[in-house]
Amino acid sequence: MEMKYLIKNLSYIKNNQKEFIKTSELAHKRFVFTYGKPFNEMSTTWFYRYYNLTTLTVGCPLYYKFFKDLQKIIRKFSKHKKPLWYQCWLNFHEQHEVLDWHFHKDSLFHGYVSIDPKHTETTFKKYTIKNEVGKLYLGYSYQHHKVKILTPFQGKRITVAFDIVDEEILQKLYKKVGTIDINAGFIPV
Repeated sequence: MEMKYLIKNLSYIKNNQKEFIKTSELAHKRFVFTYGKPFNEMSTTWFYRYYNLTTLTVGCPLYYKFFKDLQKIIRKFSKHKKPLWYQCWLNFHEQHEVLDWHFHKDSLFHGYVSIDPKHTETTFKKYTIKNEVGKLYLGYSYQHHKVKILTPFQGKRITVAFDIVDEEILQKLYKKVGTIDINAGFIPV
C-alpha cells in the first residue's frame, strides 16, 4: 500500500491559538451539556461515533474557516468527485489519556490538526510527524499510529481528528452496525 499523506500548516490556527483553545474548551463544555452529566468523565474521543465537532463550534468564526478549508483539503487530497462525508471529534486529553497504537479501519482517510499539541509527536509504523500548532496531517486510515510525549505536560493536549468515508465504506458500516447506529454527525464534503 502506498504511504501517501499530506502535511499542511494552517497559519491562522497558529496565529489565533488562544482563540482556538478557548473555543475548544467551549466545545467541550457544550459536549458535556448536550450529552449529560455522566459524559463529564467520558472522553470526547471515545464518543467520536455519535457527534461532530462542527455542531459544537457553531457561532465560532475561526472554526468555521477551518471546517470550510478542511473540506477543500479533503477534496484535493482524495482526487475524486464521488460523494464523501466526514466526521470529526475533539481530542481533549491530559497526559495520561494520550492515545496508544490504533488505526481507523472504518474510514477511507484519517487526519488531525494540532491546536495545543504540547511537546508531542505522532508516531506511525514507518514515519513520524512532529506535532506543531496549526499542522494538519491527512493520510490513509490503515496507518497504525500513537501519540508520543516528548516532554511531560500539564493541562489539556488538544487536537481535532477526523475520518472521511465514501459510499462503499458506509455500506460496510451499515452491515457492521446497522443503518440506525451510525454517526448522524457525518457532513458532506
